[in-house]
Amino acid sequence: MRTDNAISAPTSQTSGHAQGERRQITAVFMDIVGFSSIASKADPEDLEHWLEEFYGQARRIVEAQGGEVTEYLGDGVVALFGLARADELAASKAVSAAMTALDEINAGASQGITIQLRIGVATGDAAVRIDRGRENLPRATGMVTTLARRIQQKATPGTVLISASTKALLRGSIATKEISNQTLKGFAEAQSLFHPLANQTQTVTSSQPFIGRKDVLTQISRSSDPVLVLGQAGIGKSALARHLAQNAAAATTFAADGVKTPRSYQPFEEWLLNQTGSTLPDFEDIAAAFPTLAHETQRALALVLGLPEGQSLLIDRSNVALKALIEDSLWQAICAAQPAGLLVFEDLHWLDNASFGVLRYILENASTDDHQILMTSRDDSKIDKHLDTSRITVIPLAPFSDAEAADLLDAVADTPPSPDQKAFVISQSAGIPLFIEHLSKRNAVDDNVSADVPGSLKDLLADQIDATGPTKAVLQCAAVIGQSFSLDALEAIASDHAPLDVHLEEACRKGVLKKLDVAKWGFAHALLHQAAYDSLLRNKRIAYHAKIAAHLKQDHVDAVMRNPALLTTHLSRAEQHIPAIENYLSVSRWALSQGAFDDAEAHVLAAIALCKKAPAKVDVRTLEIACYSALGSIRMQTQGFTADSAKAAFETVAKLASGKDAHSSANGPALYGSFTHAIVSGDKKAATRFADMLRSAAHIVPSDGPDNEMRLASLNTDAALQFYTGDFTKVSSTVRSLRRHYDITAHGAMIASYGADTFAAAQMFDCVTRAICGQTHLITEMIMETDAHQRQLNIPVMQPWAQIWGAVSLFYAGQRDAATDRVRRGIATAAKQGACFWQITGTAWLHVMQPSESASAEGLARFARTISTYERMGAHIGLPYFRAHFALAQAEHGDIAAAYESALQAVRENQTDGLHSWYPEVLRLHALVCDIEGGTAGAARFRQEAAAIAGKQGATLWLLRTRVDQLCAGEIDATVLAETVGQLPRRAAPPEKQAALALLSQA
Repeated sequence: MRTDNAISAPTSQTSGHAQGERRQITAVFMDIVGFSSIASKADPEDLEHWLEEFYGQARRIVEAQGGEVTEYLGDGVVALFGLARADELAASKAVSAAMTALDEINAGASQGITIQLRIGVATGDAAVRIDRGRENLPRATGMVTTLARRIQQKATPGTVLISASTKALLRGSIATKEISNQTLKGFAEAQSLFHPLANQTQTVTSSQPFIGRKDVLTQISRSSDPVLVLGQAGIGKSALARHLAQNAAAATTFAADGVKTPRSYQPFEEWLLNQTGSTLPDFEDIAAAFPTLAHETQRALALVLGLPEGQSLLIDRSNVALKALIEDSLWQAICAAQPAGLLVFEDLHWLDNASFGVLRYILENASTDDHQILMTSRDDSKIDKHLDTSRITVIPLAPFSDAEAADLLDAVADTPPSPDQKAFVISQSAGIPLFIEHLSKRNAVDDNVSADVPGSLKDLLADQIDATGPTKAVLQCAAVIGQSFSLDALEAIASDHAPLDVHLEEACRKGVLKKLDVAKWGFAHALLHQAAYDSLLRNKRIAYHAKIAAHLKQDHVDAVMRNPALLTTHLSRAEQHIPAIENYLSVSRWALSQGAFDDAEAHVLAAIALCKKAPAKVDVRTLEIACYSALGSIRMQTQGFTADSAKAAFETVAKLASGKDAHSSANGPALYGSFTHAIVSGDKKAATRFADMLRSAAHIVPSDGPDNEMRLASLNTDAALQFYTGDFTKVSSTVRSLRRHYDITAHGAMIASYGADTFAAAQMFDCVTRAICGQTHLITEMIMETDAHQRQLNIPVMQPWAQIWGAVSLFYAGQRDAATDRVRRGIATAAKQGACFWQITGTAWLHVMQPSESASAEGLARFARTISTYERMGAHIGLPYFRAHFALAQAEHGDIAAAYESALQAVRENQTDGLHSWYPEVLRLHALVCDIEGGTAGAARFRQEAAAIAGKQGATLWLLRTRVDQLCAGEIDATVLAETVGQLPRRAAPPEKQAALALLSQA
């Protein structure tokens, strides 16, 4: 059906590594029972002859099943199956060879010696050498041969024992009897072993159910010609044939067998044995089974069975005439046994040549009125060679859709799979029913889904890859790149196998690859990709991954920038631990700068995992500190500044850093993160301590001028502490100092480890400070500078912070509409990024800036939920201020008692925490609630305290608001208010100034 182009083997291999690969093999260990006793009594020459006879018989049996004897051990032999080329039937052939050896090896019989064997069979992974010339080295290295030997030692004389891994690959072809709880020398866990039972096949009680295929059934029912169903291994050809046979009025199945020693007319011979009802029939059994057939026809059937009555035909007839007689006789026998109905011929890819002759005869002579013929096969060159497909309806069997795959998974699973298991199996199975069934069995015992290929499918997949011949080496290179790959990347590691396009075309013809576009290919499904990758020796994998990493760094800088994780994957698998961890951190910084918090965290966690896997000789402590610092910074943004997970990350940083120099720059992020937790949670004492430690460390660490990140971080914490404690007179000078040392090019990336751009954060503190101090005329220009810095910084994660804090400055400057619009943008940006802290913070500020947000009962409830959430997040720094505004909203709704309690709680919280940036305002708002509640004396006292604190702070805005309230309440005269207005810069014009001037004009 296709013509394959010849491909020559590569002229060279990857240098510097062992030549070979990993593959699953089945080992057979044959041992002669009582060999020492026999040897002690034999003449050395007789013993040599006897052993050579034994070796020769064993070798012939093994090789007849496609195995290879790799060791002669004096009293036994070791044979391996699936060694030179993967074979999906390797396990079955190995067990069949072992059972045949028990029956047929009779070395020494002519000398009166009777021997018994005991045989062990095991399946497992091994490193296989391909250089046969190195006879001093074993062909395969791994525990599988040792396991076979240990199993052999458990076998009783004259029996075969096989491992559970081998039994799993028999797929019902041989029945077994379990012997559980067997302890094997050198293996820690007890194992179940199995006796294969001669001449018995496994009764498959849970055969693959029939799902879907309605379109195929329709095509078959409408065809007036014989039907050939083509499809890859495991696609469901047998399930389809079984379904049709079960629903036919009469049906006979002739199944080609790929396991048993090849012999002529194999499926028809087995059918004849079944018809006679005897495993050792004589001619009378033939005559009884087919009494209506002519004597010569019966003799031809006897010849197929190897009976003496048929042997005379070999003399009477020429080869051509005899062949025609046998084909006609078998067809007559079939018609006699089943005059009409369905005839199924399964697995034509395993059919022997003589049987193809019978099939051709049937196709040419079968009456379409009486018999329906269904054939199944893989796409094999035998089809074109032996059959005229022009007279056959050929139906390719396609993989299942996701819906059909889900139905089959539900049907074959012993227990309902979890959603993750189900999604994984469907994604990995590529719609191939056999893969679905085996993946389901593997994942049924393990909730942790895995991309590993189940052992029961390894030989099948490896066989498909091996069938590509020299192209396999190219497929292995491609598998290192990924399930899909570009020609450019493949050329970087597979140049030894050029021209590559010929290999790629061959792999597509064999169904291993598919072309995705002009210069991109992909493996047909995930399991094929994994099987090709698994076949590589570890050193080759490492070398190839290193080559790809170098190729990406040298030739694809842009691609790495767009998808940095691509490089990291190859560095990691190349065991370049330090570069891989560093690149994961780089990836995380890139994702964080885009506001992709989930991705940023995932990459940091991957870097942490690599740190734990690094060899002991590789010192990764500094990188671990960077990893956990970055993790804490990310979690502050997503889960709150005082979230337990963020705290845990920074506690780990402190622990890791404790063994290093106390003033190492590696401690900077830990101290900065600890300060942030303390200040935002309202712990002034702890925040002061961490700020002092960071300042001390920054002065001790050698300074490289503008590159001293710890100095910048320290100035940032100083500005924050000064702002939050209400020490407003120092904030601007600290920010000016930071400005002198900051370089956006050198320091913009500090956000990855510190969680913030130090200058941007200080800018925001300065801007709000200027507004509180009454310099509102500067705010518009300062906001413009802040926004320009954000555009230059181009880090999305800073945007909600800058938008919300900028809105606060505008609000205090009296630009309420602009402030409201800006804070809404900040909330939307934070929501898009998943930055929960800034969503809640922005919502709280929105209620402060726009009291109408709380005007309705629903709005008040929303404000209450916001405060509750803010409190649960541990963000106490602004909580008293927000609670005081909430209290005023409660009072507006007439709930005076609750408003008074809320306002009083706000005062007590702010008084205790010592972080007094908003304390004068909290006192003033509480006084307003007291006025509504009727506590005039108390209100006056709170206003007096607010004015005193605001005056000391230099918080002119707070003082002016308080003075206006005092004048309205008759607590001060106009000269005091006028004096406060006079403290404002001449160009400053906040709304409070206008209100004060209006009152003064009336005084």
